[in-house]
Parts: sequence; C-alpha cells; structure tokens
Amino acid sequence: QGLKTVYFEVSGRTPVKRFMFAAIPPLMLVAIISCATVERRVRVPVLSGEPLEIRHVRVLLGLSTETQPIDISSEGEVFVYSGEIVPQLQEEASLDGAQVGLSRRGHITTGGVDWGLPAIVIMPREGESILVGSTVYPGYLVLSKRGKAVQVVNWVKMEPYVAGVVSSEVPAYFSRASCEAQAVAARTYALAEMRRRRLLLYDVTDDQSSQVYRGSSGTRSYGVQAARRTRGVVMVYDWKFLNAFYFSTCGGHTAPASQLSGAPRIEPFEGVECDYCKDSPKYKWAKTMPVAEVEEALAVAGYVSGSLQDIKVAGTTKGGWADLVEVVSTEGSRRLSGNAFRRLLGTSSFYSSKFDIRRSGDEFIIQGRGYGHGVGMCQWGAHGLGRAGRTYAEILRYYYSGAELVKIYSRTEPHTRRGLGIRI
Repeated sequence: QGLKTVYFEVSGRTPVKRFMFAAIPPLMLVAIISCATVERRVRVPVLSGEPLEIRHVRVLLGLSTETQPIDISSEGEVFVYSGEIVPQLQEEASLDGAQVGLSRRGHITTGGVDWGLPAIVIMPREGESILVGSTVYPGYLVLSKRGKAVQVVNWVKMEPYVAGVVSSEVPAYFSRASCEAQAVAARTYALAEMRRRRLLLYDVTDDQSSQVYRGSSGTRSYGVQAARRTRGVVMVYDWKFLNAFYFSTCGGHTAPASQLSGAPRIEPFEGVECDYCKDSPKYKWAKTMPVAEVEEALAVAGYVSGSLQDIKVAGTTKGGWADLVEVVSTEGSRRLSGNAFRRLLGTSSFYSSKFDIRRSGDEFIIQGRGYGHGVGMCQWGAHGLGRAGRTYAEILRYYYSGAELVKIYSRTEPHTRRGLGIRI
C-alpha cells in the first residue's frame, strides 16, 4: 500500500483522579492559545523501534437508572476490583442477570450486592466474556456513579473494537477495500477521541453519535479480517490523529466541515466530488410532510411566530448542502442552519441536509440526496471505489485529501495492562 511505518506512544496511564480533574475547566489553555502563532506545517522525525503503548478504548454502553436498569451477566466467575489508583481485588463473584444500581449510600451494587465503592472494575477470567443485557462484550466493564445513575463502560482492546465497529457500520456485501478503509477510519477516529477525552470517563459511545459498536455479539468475520489486514494503520494530519468522520451516502459530493459541528476546517474535510455512491438506496430520496407537523416541530424550538407560511433554502455550501434555511411565518422570518433544520424534523427520516423544499397546499414536498452529515468518507462511495479496483489506501486518500497513512504497530497487539495494573 506504500505505507510509512512509524512508532509513537498513545499513553494509557489515566488514574481515577480524572473524576475530579474532568470537572476543572482547562483555563490555562486560553493563555496558551492567545499567544499562539500560525506556522507552516513541519514534518517531525519519529524514532523507529520505540515501544508502543495504547490503552483500552472506553466505550459508553449506557446509564443504569431506577426506571431503566441495566443487567449484567458472566459466563463464569468474575474478578471485582476497586476503582483505586492501585486497584485492589475485592472478591470473585458470579453474575446472572445482576441488576446494576446504587445503594442508599451511593455505592455501586450488582444484583443487590453492595460493593461499598463509587466505582468498580468487573473483569472476566481469561477467555471468558461479560454480557450486558443479551450482548456479549470483550474486555471488561467499569461501573461508576454518575449522579443518581451508574455509568456502564466497556474497556476493550483496539483491534477487537475496530472489528466490532466495521461489522456494525457496513454490511458484509461491501467491497473488501471499503471494509478495510472503514477499519482504518474507525481506528483513527477512536484514537483521536481517546486523546481528546483522556481526562473524562469514556472515549466513545456505542451508537451513531460516535461509532456503532455491538460488542462480540455484533462482530462478524469480515470485520475481523478488515481489522487484521489493516492492523495498526491510521491517518494523521499535522502529526495528529485525524478525527476521521464518515457517513452513509453523499449523493454526488461530500460536504465541507462547516456542515458538522466540531469538524475542524482543514484540507481533509473540504469536500470532494463523489460519483461512486449511486447504488445507495438514499442516493436520491423524496418525501412529503404535513405543514402542521413541520410547524409544530419548528414552533417548539422557537422558529415559528404565528402560523407557518413557507420554508426556503436560503444558502448552500459546496456540493449543494443546505447551509441556511429561512422559516417564514405570519409574524416574521427566522433563519437556522440546514443541519439544525434536519435535526428538528428528525434525522432518521429527513436523511440529509442536501435538499430542496417547497410548499404545496397543506404539505411540504422535499427532494434530497444522500444520508448523513456529509463530512469525511462516504461509505457507499467507498464501496463503489472498492468495486472499481481502488485499494483502501487510495479510497482514504480520496476522501481525506492531505492526510497521511502511517502504520503505528503491526504484528503484535499493542502493549496493554491487565489485572492489578488497571487504572480508571
């Protein structure tokens, strides 16, 4: 693939004191940023042969509350550790549909057992797994008190996590190269989030707000193979892990970074033409919505005064994505972004912010293209490029122009810690 091989450290030593530090605003950064100057990109030499350390990915599975409890089970006995800086083994226990909760004193409980602590680590025996609900997860669980709820986080090694994301994000019939591109994007996105959120209690969620991940239960062979064939390959830009955003379908042109909150306005997210996603069922779409339904959704958010008269796309970005939407009502007009408009009407049925809209009687007629936020890699486009004979490296360079592909580890799993070396 013409990849460069480099070695550098992704530190995993993040003690339990993050519970306190996460609440302290990083005010010192303001002074640093205010004094910063803009300089040209510099290629930094990297020493080869240095040991690599990557901690587990911390995936938020959910919050267990009194009204919506989470149950956990185990294949055999598990080890329960304290959440101290130097974890102490509490005891071995069996879990069989044990409900996660809090005692009156605010301690973690599992199946009614009060552990006397605000945070515990549950680790299965070697070769065994833990179930959350009916889903099997690799690695181990960290349960921590968050207000009146218990946060359930799966700590999982990078490569099993990547295999799970690929299996959940793209179907088995996608081209081999597109699955490999998805693996690299998922690995890179995770590393970028791990760096950004290192002082918090989790790195990513298990849904579309981060990356879809369904544990071992949702992992398929094609996901495992894609992770294995791209082991250790990531994307960097200015020698930082690229926050490798991706989405389903672009409908002819990916979107610039302005279409996604939090996306940096850098070269890899400027948007590119894409004529490779035409096989997607969401390449073109159309729908009608009753005026009353649209009016209600917009009125609740404060964008309608009086009665709704009309809606217009007032501005577009490169590729035809709606940048500005004007809402006309009897008592004036309001403007909002295309993405905000889409969220108010429901992203599950209003597939993208690349659309035209017009009123016809008591309905709005909407014609659109694409599915998702539009920034980064078009998954259906990657599938099309793979079918056309492109490699995963070529696919990634096409959608993330200017980013570099590097290999930070290869044959062996990056060094991780187990047992008493756990730090939460």
